[in-house]
Amino acid sequence: MIPPIAVLLPILFLGGIVSTISGGGLGILLTIASTFFVDVRVSIVLVSLLGFIIQAAKIAHFSQHTRWNIVGWYLLLGVPMSFIGALFLFLLPVRVIEIALATLCIVYILVHVLHLRPKVQASITNLILLGGFNGLVGGVVGHGSLLRLPTLLAFGLTKEQFVATSSVIAFLMNAGKSVVYVQQFSWSQDAFILFLCAAPTVFVGVWIGKKLLKYVSPMVFENLLLGIVFLGAVRLLFFT
Repeated sequence: MIPPIAVLLPILFLGGIVSTISGGGLGILLTIASTFFVDVRVSIVLVSLLGFIIQAAKIAHFSQHTRWNIVGWYLLLGVPMSFIGALFLFLLPVRVIEIALATLCIVYILVHVLHLRPKVQASITNLILLGGFNGLVGGVVGHGSLLRLPTLLAFGLTKEQFVATSSVIAFLMNAGKSVVYVQQFSWSQDAFILFLCAAPTVFVGVWIGKKLLKYVSPMVFENLLLGIVFLGAVRLLFFT
C-alpha cells in the first residue's frame, strides 16, 4: 500500500539534499528511506524509474565523453542479466529481497568507511562478466553502481568519462530491468501520482543541496547518509 504522499515526499526531498552534500548515494538512500513506508519491491521500482531522469540529466551534460567501446562490452551481458534479475525481484520471496538489499547496504557502508577499492584488471573479459553480474544484482535490488565502480576505474577514465560512461550504462541497464518492472508493478492511482510528484521533489532537494554545499561540512552529511543506510539495513534484517 502506498502511504500518504505527505509522508513519503519529504523523505525524498531530504534524501536529495543529504546525498548531494555528501557526494553521492542518492539511489540507495532513497530506496532505504522509502522502505520505511512502502513494500521493498515498490521502493526498488520507484527509485529505479526515477533513475531514468537522474541518469538522463547526467548524460545530457557529459555524453561527449562516453567511452562507447566500454559501454558495448559491459552491456553485452549486462542488459539481458538485468532483465533476468528483475524477474527474480518478483519471483523471490520478499524476505530474500530484504536481506539482499540489506547486504548491499552493509557493503556500501564498509566500502565508504574503510575506503575499499577492489583491484580489477582492465580486460574485455572482465567487462563482459562483471557487466553481467552487475546487471543481475541491479535487477534484483535496484542498484549496481557499487559493482560498476572498480571495473570502470580500471580503464583509467577521466572524471568526465567516468560520469558519462557510468550514466549511459546505468540508463540502458535500467531500461532492461524496467521492461519487467512496469509490467509487474501494481500501478494504482496513488502510485502513479507519487511517481509524478517524486521526480520534481528529488530535483528540488538536489538543487538545494548544491546551494548548501559551500556552507556545511560534507563529512557531516556523509555520516548522516551512512547512518540512515545503516538503520535501514538493520530494519530490513531484524524488524520487518
